[in-house]
Amino acid sequence: MLGILNFNNTVSAAASSLKSGVTKQQKNNEDDKKFELYHFWENYTDDYLSSYVLEALEKNPSLKIANDRLRQSQALLGTINAQRLPHIGVNPSVYPYRSLSGKNYSSYNDISMPLFFNWEIDIFGKLSDKVQSGRYDVKIAKENVNIQKLSLSSEVCAMYFNIILTNELIENEEEILKNLEEVLKLKKQLYEGGIIKYDDLYITEYEKINTQDELNSLYKQRDILSHAFSFLRAAAPKEKITHRTMDETVLPFLPDAEINSDLIFNRPDVIQAEYAIKKAAFDVKVAQKMFLPSFNLNEIVGFESFRAGRLFNWESVVYQLGAGMLLDLYSGGYKKHFLKYNKELAMETLHKYDYTILDAVRETEDCLSSYKTDYKAFVDFKAMMGNSQHYYDVAHTRYLSGVGNRIDELDARRQYLINENTANRAKAASLVDTVSLYKALGSRIHE
Repeated sequence: MLGILNFNNTVSAAASSLKSGVTKQQKNNEDDKKFELYHFWENYTDDYLSSYVLEALEKNPSLKIANDRLRQSQALLGTINAQRLPHIGVNPSVYPYRSLSGKNYSSYNDISMPLFFNWEIDIFGKLSDKVQSGRYDVKIAKENVNIQKLSLSSEVCAMYFNIILTNELIENEEEILKNLEEVLKLKKQLYEGGIIKYDDLYITEYEKINTQDELNSLYKQRDILSHAFSFLRAAAPKEKITHRTMDETVLPFLPDAEINSDLIFNRPDVIQAEYAIKKAAFDVKVAQKMFLPSFNLNEIVGFESFRAGRLFNWESVVYQLGAGMLLDLYSGGYKKHFLKYNKELAMETLHKYDYTILDAVRETEDCLSSYKTDYKAFVDFKAMMGNSQHYYDVAHTRYLSGVGNRIDELDARRQYLINENTANRAKAASLVDTVSLYKALGSRIHE
């Protein structure tokens, strides 16, 4: 069963990580978690379901957008990482000079073609911290892709079971409607013959109208589910959805199954929140190091001459090598406020992590409670189905033997179909609960 989590220790560890920062990338790689989507839908042993989930993971537009954003973050990381490398360029230029002083007139051009080299020496690790922050941006984007995958596969499974339920409800409601039409026809004959009261006839008419209204709602629900199911898979909305029957579906585990509560820490949103804390630590370090000076190494080599014909002679070669330091003496308080902003942003990240953990526990507990209740209802109604079947068999036998009447047989059959609908609803709810529990625990319920 799901145990009680120690949130104080968890948040304290996260706060410690934020304050101390991260100094070694090798240590980061060892500590960072990696989410792997477990193919939980295969536990339902339904080939149709598996094919639909895989199709959605391949074609869904939202998942493609998440992958696009991942590639964007990788590209941005490349731009940040490039700042640690030297910059090399060429700057050819021509500056004309004219002298009109006195009687002498002179005109010449200062022609230069230098190759310049500039490299910021990362003595204090300013650029390295920016790169580490960018790497966590990429990891956060990767977990966003995983969040989309887990959410998408869960939604496809839940919708698939609801489609099965809706189609079977429609099939039973159509039979119930025909059943009521025949009962109404027989009761009209009895009423006209003065055998029954109008009240009995009116109740049947009212039940028929309600059944027709329920059937219309189910038709509407089936169309909406079909359209949404097609959208998740980027398929044509009018396609036929092939599926198993409700009797053929299986529950992957029972409510009393042993569940590892630590699995909530393997959820992609929890891992993403942990990455956000580590990124915030680097952002604070970057803001702190803005108060330190920057050191640059500069080198220029090229040609400079007042005449184009002598530009590439040895006498025109120029060379310069030097180093410089840049330290801002006054920036209007920008650096101080930028550091304060990043610290407050880091505290917000800690609170978001705490919220994510609490929400994960709440979601898991809700799923467990729902599954226990829905499964108990399913078991109870499944047991009652045997009694309903026996009741109908007796009524059918009595009718065939001439002891009973047709209306009693139709009533027994209708009651059986109503009970079957209730049992199917309870089973479908149980199946959806298991899907929700897989999602709440990051696609698996045990290691």
